[in-house]
This record gives sequence, structure tokens and C-alpha cells, in this order.
Amino acid sequence: MTHFNEVALQRLARNWLNDLRQNVGGESEYGAEVVELNFSAPPEVQWKFIFIALSLAESDDELSHIAAGPIEHLLGWHGEDFIEVVEREVKSNSKFGRALTGVWQYMMSDEVWSRVQRLQAGVSQPLQKSR
Repeated sequence: MTHFNEVALQRLARNWLNDLRQNVGGESEYGAEVVELNFSAPPEVQWKFIFIALSLAESDDELSHIAAGPIEHLLGWHGEDFIEVVEREVKSNSKFGRALTGVWQYMMSDEVWSRVQRLQAGVSQPLQKSR
């Protein structure tokens, strides 16, 4: 994925979530595009994709995939720059907070991970851990 405009991000999120809903086995084309986005898009674009995907997510399974992929990657690679934004978002967005409960440490610094864990502990209805 080389173009990161809003329309392209919405298309990718819809197609990726549709693949998840249809239980497309293995690596789907859209799953591979999400991974590519995680590694090639600027962090601000990754953040935008996370919110587009969250707005379209319909199940805890989908929230778990958003957590285990885009959110973990963003915080693993750019956590120091985004943890304050994440902390503010959790206060006003319960769906994001629920998704955050599915995040594992991945490549986060211990400081960022500690802050994520404090946020996770404050979510009243966490996702069921499925990994």
C-alpha cells in the first residue's frame, strides 16, 4: 500500500475486517497490506487507520486483531511519542479502551508498557484474552 489517503485507509480497513469476518485462512491480501502499512506508513497514518478500523469493528474478535496488529505495532515502534495520546483517548473512547486491553508488550519499552497496563487495569469490560 503506497497511498495513505482516507479513502484508501477506509477501503483497507473494510476489506481486512471482512476477511476476518469470513475467517479467510492464512495471510489474506488485506492482512498483508495492514502489515505493510504498520511498517511503512508514518505513525500518524497508522493512528488514523486504527480509528477507522475501530469505527468499523463489530466484535471483540475484530477488536483483538486491531489490538494485536496495528495498536501493538504503533506502541512498539512509536510508544514514547504516542502514549500520552493513547492515555487521553482511553478517557473518552470506551471502544478504544476495550481494544487496548488486548494489547501485549511486543516491542514497547518497559515505561510505555507500564503505562499501557495501568490503562488496561482501568477498563471495566476488557476483551477476553484469546491469544
